[in-house]
Amino acid sequence: MSTHLSRYFEERRRALGLKPGQLATLAGCPNPVKAGNVIRTFELTGKISQELFEKLLAVLKIDFEKVDKLVEQDRREYFDRWFEWVNEPIEPYVVQRLMPAVYRRLPMPEGIESLEEAEEWVSGCAREFRTKCCLVWSRRLSVWFDEKGNLETKTEAEPGRSNVPWVRAGGKPVTFGDEFRILRPIDGPQ
Repeated sequence: MSTHLSRYFEERRRALGLKPGQLATLAGCPNPVKAGNVIRTFELTGKISQELFEKLLAVLKIDFEKVDKLVEQDRREYFDRWFEWVNEPIEPYVVQRLMPAVYRRLPMPEGIESLEEAEEWVSGCAREFRTKCCLVWSRRLSVWFDEKGNLETKTEAEPGRSNVPWVRAGGKPVTFGDEFRILRPIDGPQ
């Protein structure tokens, strides 16, 4: 997803009548075609290396004050989206660890109303199955139990850090769905 900062860089490039490859050449990049693709990716996603970013700053004559203002605007909007997302209600569920890097998602049974009731039920599941289990009570709170059903820890979500068990598949963090063959990208604001 583009950012205010990356869109501003694109606007400056276009105002100068430059294509991404031409900008890369002016920035002294050894492979302008490849660097042009990286510049275009930056404009679309907001992701760029510090080295190339500094080169673009110089070529486009963008001052640090403008960069700071746009970065702060992007940061504020990211946190606003994250707080909105993390406070959306979900149906609580359990993630059972079957073996290292293999999990399955279990629904909560009907009739469980409170966090205490859910913790008691998940503790019993962990004991019965002799596996680690994680109660995902909300997007904000997860409760982790060991193989004996003992509470290990309660964790609160933070921006940019998953609060549920996950694995990396194809370079991206994913969680397992209700069935083993279903992988789901980790939820989060975009």
